[in-house]
Amino acid sequence: MHDPWPAHPVSAAPGWAAAVVRAFAAEADRYFLWIPVCLGAGIGIYFGLEREPPAILAASLVVAALGLVILARPRPLAGALAWGLLLVALGFADAKLRTVLVDAPAIERATGVAAVEGWIERVEPRQPRGHRVTLRVQRIAGRPDGKTPHRIRVTTLKATAIPSAGTAVTVRAVLRPVPEPVQPGGFDFARRAWFARLGAVGFAVSDFEPSPSTEAAPWGLTLWTWINGVRAAVAQRIRAVLPGEAGAIAVALITGERGGISQPTLAAMRHSGLAHVLAISGLHMAMIAGTLFWLARAAMAAVPALALRYPIKKWAAVAAMLGGLLYLGLSGAGIATQRAFLMITVFFLAVLLDRPALTLRNVALAATALLLVFPESLLDVSFQMSFAAVTALVAVYEVLTRRAPAPRPDGLAARALTGAFRYLGGIALTTVVASLAVAPFAAFHFHKLAQFSLLANLAAMPLFGLLVMPAALAVLLALPLGLEALPLRVMAWGLDRLIDVAETVSAWDGAVLHVAAMPTASLVLLTLGGLWLMLWRGRWRSAGLVFAATGLAIAAEPSRPDMLIDRDGKAFAVRTEQGGLEKLATKGSRYSLEKWWLADGQGEAADAAPAAQSTGRCDALACIARVRGKTVAIVKHPAALDEECRMADVVVSQIPVRGRCPKARVVVDRFDLSAEGAHALYFDGQSIRTETVATWRGDRPWVRKRQRRKPSPPGRAVAGEPSDPDGPD
Repeated sequence: MHDPWPAHPVSAAPGWAAAVVRAFAAEADRYFLWIPVCLGAGIGIYFGLEREPPAILAASLVVAALGLVILARPRPLAGALAWGLLLVALGFADAKLRTVLVDAPAIERATGVAAVEGWIERVEPRQPRGHRVTLRVQRIAGRPDGKTPHRIRVTTLKATAIPSAGTAVTVRAVLRPVPEPVQPGGFDFARRAWFARLGAVGFAVSDFEPSPSTEAAPWGLTLWTWINGVRAAVAQRIRAVLPGEAGAIAVALITGERGGISQPTLAAMRHSGLAHVLAISGLHMAMIAGTLFWLARAAMAAVPALALRYPIKKWAAVAAMLGGLLYLGLSGAGIATQRAFLMITVFFLAVLLDRPALTLRNVALAATALLLVFPESLLDVSFQMSFAAVTALVAVYEVLTRRAPAPRPDGLAARALTGAFRYLGGIALTTVVASLAVAPFAAFHFHKLAQFSLLANLAAMPLFGLLVMPAALAVLLALPLGLEALPLRVMAWGLDRLIDVAETVSAWDGAVLHVAAMPTASLVLLTLGGLWLMLWRGRWRSAGLVFAATGLAIAAEPSRPDMLIDRDGKAFAVRTEQGGLEKLATKGSRYSLEKWWLADGQGEAADAAPAAQSTGRCDALACIARVRGKTVAIVKHPAALDEECRMADVVVSQIPVRGRCPKARVVVDRFDLSAEGAHALYFDGQSIRTETVATWRGDRPWVRKRQRRKPSPPGRAVAGEPSDPDGPD
C-alpha cells in the first residue's frame, strides 16, 4: 500500500523546500504558539463567508481534519501540519456553534411608540446630556413572546434620573432595527449586536417608571445589580471629592464608566496617542495586580518568620489574582477587561507553578482560551490591538533577556541615574514596539494614526505608572475606611498633568495622520507578517517582512468609491477632480458623512466640506454632478425624473422609479436603498461598478432579511461609452 507521507521528505524535496522543512522542524518547540493563530484562521474563514455554512459542514471539517491527524501521526512534520488543519477546523466549528447558541429574536422594522417592560442592565451617561440604557426585556406591547428581543438599548434625550441596574421598569420607546454599515465594507454593528443578543435600539419618549410585574429577575442579573450598586456608590464618592474632568477620568479608571468625560478631552486623548489609558485593559490590570503583588510580597518579606518558612511569592500571586478579580467586577467586566484579567491570571498561575510568567506561551494560552469562549472577539479591535501589543512586547522581552546583562555601575548616584535612564528607555521602547504593533489595526479600524504618540507617552506614562495608578490602588484600599480623599487628590493632580500633555500634543500641527480604509487582505498580510517575525526564532522569521511588505503595498493603493449614497437616500458624496470627497447640497445623515470622510482618509471635517460647487449644482428638484466623465443625477422631486433619466449615466432617486430610464446605465431608487442599504459606485474608465451593503454582508444570521421590489435594477454593473451629458442619444 502506498504511504501518503514520504519517509524522508527532506531528502526527496528540492534544495529550497528542504531548507524550509528543516527550518520548520527545528522550531518544534514553537508550534504551541501557533495554536491561537490556527484557531483564529478558522474563525476568520467562518466570518468571511458570504453565506451561513450549515452545521454539518463544520462537523465534517473537524472529522476530516481529525482523520488527517490520525493518518499523519507517525510523521512528526506532517502531523504538525495536520494538527494545524484540525485547529483551523475547530475554530470554524467553534464560531458556528457560538453563532447558534446566542441566537435571539430581533425586530425587523421600526416601531411606533411601544410600551417596554424589563430590567435595567446598564446605565451609561452620555455627553452632553441623557443616558444610554440597556434593558433585559420581559415583554414589548404588541409583540409575541417568541419574537421579543432578549435585550434592547434605548437612549434618553434629556437629563433625567434613571433607576439603578436590576430595577424592573416600564418605558415607552420608539424602537428600530440595529443599524447596518454606512457603506460597503464599513463597521458592522449588527454583527456585534448579534453576539451581545441585542435585538433593537431606539430612544425613550417617557421616563422610566417602576414596573408592576412581580416576576423575579434572573439570578445573574441580580448579582450584577449588586455589583453595579457598588460601582455606582464608588463613582458617587469619587465625584464628591473630584467633581471636574479629573474626577470623570478617575471614575473611568476605577469603575470603567467613561460617559462623564467631555468630548474635547476624549478627542485630545485620541489625537495625542493617550486614549489607551482610558480603556481598562491589560495595562491597568497589570499595574493594579502587579502593584498589589509587589506590596503583598514586600509586606510578607518584612516578617522573617513568614519569608523564611513559607512560599510568600505564591501567596502574593494569589492576593494579586483576588485583587484583579475585584477590579474586574468594579470596573464593569467589559470584554477588554475580561481579557486582561484572563491574561494576568495566566501569568500569576505560572508563578504558582514555578514557571516564568512573561512568556509567549502564556500569551498563547490566554488568546486560545478567549477565542474558544468568545470566537467573535477575533473581530474586535480591542482584542486585536491588545494581543498585538502584548505579543510584540513579550517577543522583544524574550530577545533582550537572552543578551548578557550590562555591568552594574558603582555608586548610589550612578545606579540611580542608570535606573532612571533604563526606566525612560523602557517606556520609549515599550511605546515604539506597542505603537508599531497596533498601528495596522488603528489604521484599519479608525483610519487615523497619532503622529506624536511616542512623545506624549514619554511625557505621560511615568506619571501614569508611578503616580496615577498607584494612587488608584490606594483609593480602592482606602474606600472601605472612608479615607479616599487624600489619594484621590494625588490622583487628580496626576490626571490634570495627563490632560495637559494630551491637549498640548494634540494641538500640534500634524498630530493626526488620516489614512484611507485599507483592504482586509492588507490587514491579514500585515498580521501574518508580524506573527511570523515574532513567533519563530530562526533566520527564516525574516520572511515575515515579505508578508508585511506585501500588505503595505496593497494598503498603499486602496480602492476608493467615486460616489456614496446612504441607505436613506438623503446623504450623497461624490469624488472631485482633486481626488477628495464632496457632499452634495442635501440634508443627509451627519453620522454617515463623518464615517465616509474618515474611511476616505480626509479626517472628520464632513460638515465643513462645501457643497460640490466645482463638481455639480443643485436646485429644489434635483442635483447634477459631473464625476470622472460621468453625469450623476440626484432626483428629489417627480417633476425632474423624466429629464434626468434622459441625460444622466447614473440616476439616484429619492422617489420610486417605476419605469426604465432610457439613458441611465445605473438606476438606484428608494426601494433599492431600502432593500440593499448604502451604495458605493466605482467609475473605472468606461465601466460603472456598484457595491451595496447587502451584497458585501452576504446572507448571515445577523443580516436583516428584506424583500426586494425588483430582481435587479437596470445597469447594475455595465461597460460602454460614456454618454453625452447635453442630451439624449
